[in-house]
Amino acid sequence: MGEYYYTSPTTVEECLTIMNQAEHKICIAAGCTNLMPCLQSKKIPDCVLMDISGLKDLRGICSDDKTIRIGALTTIHELQHSDEIEQRAAALWQACQRFADPLVRNRATLGGNLANASPAADSVVPLLVLDASVTVESIGAGKKEIPIESFFVAPGKSALEPNELITAVSFPNDPDMKSCFIKSGLRQAMAISIINIGVAVKLEGSTIADIRIALGAVAPVAIRAKQTENYLIGKTISAEVLEHAAELVRREIKPITDIRASKEYRIHMAGILLRRAIEAVVA
Repeated sequence: MGEYYYTSPTTVEECLTIMNQAEHKICIAAGCTNLMPCLQSKKIPDCVLMDISGLKDLRGICSDDKTIRIGALTTIHELQHSDEIEQRAAALWQACQRFADPLVRNRATLGGNLANASPAADSVVPLLVLDASVTVESIGAGKKEIPIESFFVAPGKSALEPNELITAVSFPNDPDMKSCFIKSGLRQAMAISIINIGVAVKLEGSTIADIRIALGAVAPVAIRAKQTENYLIGKTISAEVLEHAAELVRREIKPITDIRASKEYRIHMAGILLRRAIEAVVA
């Protein structure tokens, strides 16, 4: 291991000041479920380890009639056991059920999962279909909201500047928008997704009034399938409609072959999981 300097700010303001004045690379330490393996494998050079786990202002779930807001340090375990998330953001709640294992869920934070910027991150796809925004703060720019669709720019790289901190994630509180998340992995726990999909649907009778579809592990970053969405809006769900939507979504993704699956398998599964997710939402 290299040389690391440790600091533990007690307020968000102190944290942002340290980040703004740091002469070395800052590595944020919260749940540390990704950080510790990286340190042990020497993937992170000498840096300042800034422990923000004590910042209570960045924890918890709050909502009003318009918005649900989740603090960046809220753990996956807390989301998994939140009645509000289960009722209002089913896709996110379902993703938390399949997230790693109980030990990791107890430590891993929502903000950390986003900051890691993995194309297969389980929290990203649900937040895409929930139309979420990421709140980031810095000394220079203050507080700003980044649409989650613009937050990820490449595998392992986000739109965060070096002096910016994720403080919260928020999304509309829309009781008419029902959502679902499905993950395909090589096993039931501690599995990186082969492919994951999220769907959010608003129905008017039996007609799709609005729909959002997102997929992970099928492109350099998690994506929205907007051509498929546009086709489905205004349609009445039928076997023929779902079959055509499955073919469309297969054309929108650009998966690769890796140790978990071939690109051909991912393309095939994208259509199957889309049908399953839509049927689950409208059931």
